[in-house]
Amino acid sequence: MKKIIMAAALLIGFTTYHAYAAKLQSELFLSLPETFNSPASSDFDKEGNIYFTSPNFHNDALIKSGEMQKPALPTIGKIDKLNKLTTWYTFKAEDMEKSSDKVAPMGIGFGPDGNAYVADMQLWFNGESRLIRINVKDGKAVSTDVVITGFTFPNGAVWKGNELFVSDTVLKSENGTTISGVYKFNIQELSADKPIQIKPFVSYEDNDAHLFETFESTGLLNFGANGLTIDGDGNLYTAIMEEGSVHKTTMDKNNKKIKTSIFATGMIATDGLKWDKRTNKIYIADLFANAIYSIDMNGKLELLAQNGDTDGSNGELDAPAEVIVRGDEIIVTNFDAVFDSAAMTNKTAEKPITLSVIKLK
Repeated sequence: MKKIIMAAALLIGFTTYHAYAAKLQSELFLSLPETFNSPASSDFDKEGNIYFTSPNFHNDALIKSGEMQKPALPTIGKIDKLNKLTTWYTFKAEDMEKSSDKVAPMGIGFGPDGNAYVADMQLWFNGESRLIRINVKDGKAVSTDVVITGFTFPNGAVWKGNELFVSDTVLKSENGTTISGVYKFNIQELSADKPIQIKPFVSYEDNDAHLFETFESTGLLNFGANGLTIDGDGNLYTAIMEEGSVHKTTMDKNNKKIKTSIFATGMIATDGLKWDKRTNKIYIADLFANAIYSIDMNGKLELLAQNGDTDGSNGELDAPAEVIVRGDEIIVTNFDAVFDSAAMTNKTAEKPITLSVIKLK
């Protein structure tokens, strides 16, 4: 996994573990087998089952440490309403990108057709990043299609009606900054017979017609737009990882952009986020700070849970990538990433592999 190197100036006097106390404490939700060794992004199906992707980026580290004997294929797990874990889909040889012979499932979003749409992030393997549709029948994955090609670093995926929004974390690095963006696609465009080929981003004037919004950020991590969510009023929220911020985009009834503005700041490396209808709040993971926050609809940030560097065995946060909210529970995917940055709390990718839960009061 490519390491992030932050500018030294950012790290002077910097601490990743907040001095103020967190409101709640995370607990162990599930211990995962090594076949899910880097749980990443999640979504619900129409029946309320949870699905989460695992690109299994930690194969090499766990084999080197003797904690695994052979690499695990990228996979998608399913958690039913009784918290039973099953392997829903294991990616096959025919799913691999041809030039890299790899697949890296990141963001997942179930479409109005009941199928799962998964961002395949190929940047670190020098392949062509894609959007894969997993065709579902009676709750089972029956086949896959590539419906979009040409992304750089596809990450978050979220649906609003018949339109899919996909974040591209790196469109271009320019003059010390990161340009990232969000694409928008209508479900009627997503064809296995004629996949969309995204035109490479050249400039703000020369890019693909599906590019919905762009963001220019600090360049300190080389990671821009990341997690995505939609609130009850149909607004889109985008986490900008290297700025520790969230931006809000308002749209009209036809999902045309009206305005984008900064919605919340004060985090270190914002990753996956989800809006929750019951509480009318956004819940977000800070990958570097081992922290989970809530954000109300006025943009007020509140630290819910945080801990220092642990292996997560007791349910502690272990480089959390994303959250999903079910009732009064915030379920957290512990990605357990390790980047070469003093700003990152987590220092080692190791077993156990876990999902954490934070119980809202």
